[in-house]
Amino acid sequence: MPFSTQHPSRHVWDFWYRFDPEAKFFHVFYLNADRALVASEQHHYASCVGYATTTDFVSIDWGDESSFDVLKPPPNHWANTCIWSGDIIKAQDSYLIFFTSRERYQDNGMTQSIGVAHTNDLFSNQWHFFNTQLKPKLFYQARSIADDLTIHAWRDPFLFRHRASRQIFMLVSAKALNGPMGRSGVIALLQVDDDNFAQAVRGDREWQYLPPLLEPGYYSEMEVPQLYQHAEDSYELVFSCWAKYDFSAVTGGLGGFQGITIPPLWTQERDGQRPVREGDRTPLPLSSQAIHVLAPETQGLYACRIVPELGGEIIGFDIQTGGIRRSGVQTNLASMDRDFSDLVV
Repeated sequence: MPFSTQHPSRHVWDFWYRFDPEAKFFHVFYLNADRALVASEQHHYASCVGYATTTDFVSIDWGDESSFDVLKPPPNHWANTCIWSGDIIKAQDSYLIFFTSRERYQDNGMTQSIGVAHTNDLFSNQWHFFNTQLKPKLFYQARSIADDLTIHAWRDPFLFRHRASRQIFMLVSAKALNGPMGRSGVIALLQVDDDNFAQAVRGDREWQYLPPLLEPGYYSEMEVPQLYQHAEDSYELVFSCWAKYDFSAVTGGLGGFQGITIPPLWTQERDGQRPVREGDRTPLPLSSQAIHVLAPETQGLYACRIVPELGGEIIGFDIQTGGIRRSGVQTNLASMDRDFSDLVV
């Protein structure tokens, strides 16, 4: 089994990255906390976002003593607790991080929102925060519900685009407004046109909220959703769920890293399958019977990502020790269009 790469002093879990094709290395952003907090599960509520670089996710340059805490909202910003998982993209004039955070005095302090920060230089660690606060609404639970098995979910944004239709999409880990108790985990889908992207990033324009892209009714939460391309004209929607929150008979409650193959979001109807209705952008329900387990929790990885630059290898954090670990499993999946470099924000 491949070994996990450890930070010299911090416990590391979820990560996201941007690959630099010219320099041929990865800019990695990762959640981390004091190792002493892990035993009591309090590390989640003291998480920092660190910055590192790597060429292979085996040898990682963790930077200097300040590199473990680079994303700091200014005073009086709504993100006044800690920051959870996000996504990074490059626009024409800046890099953008879409992140998860909470407002300490909103509801019970667990209600999550999506924010945006930007920088001109990833190496500077000088991030500037928009006031953007993307909250759940319409089809999605706005706050925690008493007796639910897990806390509120509106986190882990993942962006991609479709140039032909000039549309940008965002996946979010969420909970259905009227989902079954303890099994309401869904993958939310949001959309904005290219021409309105800059305003949406700055919080001056609303994203369009679409019904859940995937709503199985068997998961308490569906975390860190992402979308990748198969060699054929189809896509792999992936997510993570702890085994104790996986009530699906299809997966046998294995939890871990799971996926479902779907047709494109913007295609016309073919062979009786199509995730959007003709004339609008409302996704049709995907069959939960098609969900499959890519890496069960027993393999010891969680919050996995597929890294197309490394043969589509599955890489996650080590459940037992923390740190980032390659699985050795290559999916050969390719990246969605995540090039935003023609858009000015």
